[in-house]
Amino acid sequence: MPHAIPSEKINELLASLQLYQDEINRPAERPIHVSEITSLPAFAYEKLRNIVDYKEENLLRKNAIRRFLKRKFLLPQFNPTSSLGADLLRELVLSRYLPNDEIDEALIPDLNNIIKKYYTLFNKIKLLGCRVPRWREQLIGLAAVECDNTIVSPRARTAFTNLATKIIKPALDLSALSESTDQQNVQLVLNIERILNRADRDILNYYLLLHYHAPWFNTPENEAVEYLAPRFESILNEFNSLQNHILGKRLIPLIKRWLVPIVILRQTIINNPTRTEELIRNPQKLEQAARETYQSYWLSTRKRLRRKGFHAMTYIFITKILLAILIELPYEHLILGKISYIPLGINLLFPPLLMMIITLLIKSPDKSNEEKILEGVKEIVYEQDYSFYANQRLLPRRPHFFTKLFYTLLYTATMLVSFSAIIFVLWRLNFNVLSGALFIFFVSLVSFFGINLRQQARQLKVVRGRETITSFILDFFSFPIIALGKWLSNTFDRYNFFVFILDFMFEVPFKSILRVIEDWFHFLKEKKEEMM
Repeated sequence: MPHAIPSEKINELLASLQLYQDEINRPAERPIHVSEITSLPAFAYEKLRNIVDYKEENLLRKNAIRRFLKRKFLLPQFNPTSSLGADLLRELVLSRYLPNDEIDEALIPDLNNIIKKYYTLFNKIKLLGCRVPRWREQLIGLAAVECDNTIVSPRARTAFTNLATKIIKPALDLSALSESTDQQNVQLVLNIERILNRADRDILNYYLLLHYHAPWFNTPENEAVEYLAPRFESILNEFNSLQNHILGKRLIPLIKRWLVPIVILRQTIINNPTRTEELIRNPQKLEQAARETYQSYWLSTRKRLRRKGFHAMTYIFITKILLAILIELPYEHLILGKISYIPLGINLLFPPLLMMIITLLIKSPDKSNEEKILEGVKEIVYEQDYSFYANQRLLPRRPHFFTKLFYTLLYTATMLVSFSAIIFVLWRLNFNVLSGALFIFFVSLVSFFGINLRQQARQLKVVRGRETITSFILDFFSFPIIALGKWLSNTFDRYNFFVFILDFMFEVPFKSILRVIEDWFHFLKEKKEEMM
């Protein structure tokens, strides 16, 4: 079969990607230019901050916009001006989130309107009151996503989300569930976005706002604010409920497996932008290109995970040194009267070493996994029946009260056994209360980070591995530690002292100085041109 006709879904995908290429290839009539001299320190600062507060690479530009808006919205006496969109674009180009001399100044009015609209909503909600925790963060996150989508078209991302939805939806039989068709579709898209595009809460909230509250986007500013402000508290509660819905949690294992061929197909198209049509119409060439993509994608994933592991290890080590200097040593010297060097050394070295071991032990999938993924790719492109997307029926879950009680008691007993064993070992090693608490704190965080890395390493795995007694026992007793690590991670991320220092005590004056230097360079350039 030297040539084949691709499915209608693939033709629609290619048409969307062509429109996306036309959009991004359109030359800027009035490109924004920044000095390389001021760009270098701005870029270096962003690299440093991303080590301290690491997020997925595809979220970095959106998060930089979020920080910009947060600085502006939370400053007293802030008033949106016509220069705000220009300031935002210039800052993103300076930090190299956007290319120099390629971003058009024509975007500035649209950005100004978006920022002004969200700031008006921000003030209106402050007057009305909102009891949802961190509602300001969520509103600024929505504004950041809309600004990001205005600057860089999301068409390519949504094209693959639509493809995934069209492929996965027919393979799911949810007719026995009580949720409405709309609720089922929303849960499907939310989890596709979460897994395929690594979407965070801001992006998911924005999708839900588009889906349920279209008047915010298609009515004049005053009407839109009057529409959304009184509803905002209930909207955030509704969005939180939707993002934590039990159906979504049940769909995740299925969606993860079904998305792997789509991930490989997407990366194959990205790697071969000028040969896409040729590959799609030639199954043998497509298979070869997809095989090469799979292998290179796994190598890049392993490098990325090791880099994340190194970032986490470095951050934990630096944090532990600071805590030892500021808290542990003074506590032992002043309160206990002596310094215990063995617990101090274990506390200092064990968590980063554990992180390093977990990272290094990440294994690559076997050959059968690769062949199964390639079957999935061909099933998507040519609608050949490899049964990769075989129909799955979900039935309602109605656990009995005594069953839930039994599992709750079993989980509590497991937690007690796990932490009792750790505390006993620490006691035998002469850990005091503070050093023991810090050990459990860091080991729990490292365990959670480590399991996250291992889960990401398994994102290309579609062939289930064999469960052993050893792995079952290890998972059984480590789960409470990982659960504590997850809770600590979410709490620590919310109250990250180092991020607060960078964002408000360093970033504001640092970015202000860079802006002054950049304006000075522009002034000198204009004067030079006048003299010539």
